[in-house]
Amino acid sequence: MAKVTQTAAPDRLTMKLFGPGMSALHRAGLGGLACTLKAMERQVESGQLAKSKLPAPFVDGQAPWEIDEYSVTLKFGKPERAGVYLKKLFEFAFALRKDGLIYLPGQFDGGDASTAVIADLQAGLTLTFLQHGKVRQLAKEATIVSYDPEGEGVPGVVVEYRKCSGFKHQSGWEDFVDKKGQLVNDTLKVDGPISPGSVVRHVAFTGSTAAEDPPERMLPLYFALVGCLSLPVNRGVAALIVPEVENLLDFIYDRPAMTPSTATDCQIANAADAGFRAQIRARQNPTRRAAIKSRAKQALRGSAIPGCYVMTFTPTPWARQQKSRVATIRVPPASDRLLDRFERALKHLAPRIVARTVKEKTGRGKQKTVVERKESFRADSIVRPLIAENLATSRPWYSGFVGLMTKKNPATGKPYRDQLSFERKGLHAMIADKTMWDDEGEALIVKAVHEAIRQNLGRIKEETDGKGDRPPSQATKNRWTRFQERLRISLAGAKRADDARHALCDLFSRAGRIPALIDGWKSVLPKLSPSRWQLTRDLALLALSSYGGKGRLDTDAVPPDTSDN
Repeated sequence: MAKVTQTAAPDRLTMKLFGPGMSALHRAGLGGLACTLKAMERQVESGQLAKSKLPAPFVDGQAPWEIDEYSVTLKFGKPERAGVYLKKLFEFAFALRKDGLIYLPGQFDGGDASTAVIADLQAGLTLTFLQHGKVRQLAKEATIVSYDPEGEGVPGVVVEYRKCSGFKHQSGWEDFVDKKGQLVNDTLKVDGPISPGSVVRHVAFTGSTAAEDPPERMLPLYFALVGCLSLPVNRGVAALIVPEVENLLDFIYDRPAMTPSTATDCQIANAADAGFRAQIRARQNPTRRAAIKSRAKQALRGSAIPGCYVMTFTPTPWARQQKSRVATIRVPPASDRLLDRFERALKHLAPRIVARTVKEKTGRGKQKTVVERKESFRADSIVRPLIAENLATSRPWYSGFVGLMTKKNPATGKPYRDQLSFERKGLHAMIADKTMWDDEGEALIVKAVHEAIRQNLGRIKEETDGKGDRPPSQATKNRWTRFQERLRISLAGAKRADDARHALCDLFSRAGRIPALIDGWKSVLPKLSPSRWQLTRDLALLALSSYGGKGRLDTDAVPPDTSDN
């Protein structure tokens, strides 16, 4: 019988971007590894990183690793040095700051990040990769930090986090080496903290149904923590952005540019919103633009901002103790037209810091006094997330607007339409922007509904108060409210094309002469066809919500606080 010779342990590990078995998460992780190695190079050049902290010494100015467009190679020097190499690499990549916050150098381009930003990023990690209590050690008591938003007279916004003293990834290098410190020649089990959403298919058959990967695929999964971006929507929901990596030399500039630089940038409304905003940050980042432009000249090609898959994690009725991956949406590689439209939505319907006055009673009995203080909280748009989803799925940006007029906000338990008045100015600015429309007919529908509402409200005032410029009476205001509510119900409740057409024609017929219809009826008629009546209904409801003339419906002066829900 022939003697079996054991294969010698390797002195390097090569990971290929498009190798067999590499999923989108694997490729994002390999990009995260490349970003980490690049961050290490920057710190060596600037003198921030001591030579003793390097995985292996630089030789003639050459790093002990290689990064090209489609692969990363780690050079251990000797097979038995693999353990020391990986340990120092993991110590650098998965760090903890002195204030107890998780810090991943590969996600930044070398600039300083505020404590509020790092705290929000850690909150995202604890809702996705590190959500289970056994894979991270967090303090029981919360630490409070505040940041000062732009604008005078606005008090600081409070951000809470729990100090971290350790997490799974820090000791992950131990899985890759044997007792001799050499790279293992076997597959490693994949679990949720390394690949969110990966689970054993059947508990009774753990050995045969658990996901496994060899070292060249498992190491990128560990660094998916760096290559991806986790952001909280609120305390129970998070979005995990998995960028599409096609070129590692480009991604080492793309990924740091996607990281939020302010606490407001960390404030996202849903998965699609998170993906588009990451792309906008990448497009606006000057370091990324200069680096990619330089590379494009050398390679005689350009580099588009990458697309991304964005996963939503939230508790489910069957597993409330954890956040499960319940949905995934793909935000396509950014085209100028797509990003320009979303950027306008972000400008006009931006996250905002709202200040409110809170009255508190102090003292007892006759000594009781009322003290007023100002506090701030984060408030966000309810329209922008709808626009983001529509743009990501190639639908008109206003599609599905009817939902905002009929559904309740699960965060507050109140109808979405109660919050639309806070966004009226932003919606009005968007519909006035010609670049937001694909054809003239869309804008004409909105304009015609605005004119019809204004003339109907004028008719009601004249019938109730008579002619003249006197302020409207309470009876007029009541009739205005009933008119707009009836219009909302007739449009939102339309179940067929005939229902929507009847609601619009009734509105137009009662208004009298409408210039927009007289001048552009040829462009408006196709919008009333049975094939697109739902989109026309959305446009009419958008017009009702964005109407800014006299008699508009208003709600409270301060939007609700949904940041902690």
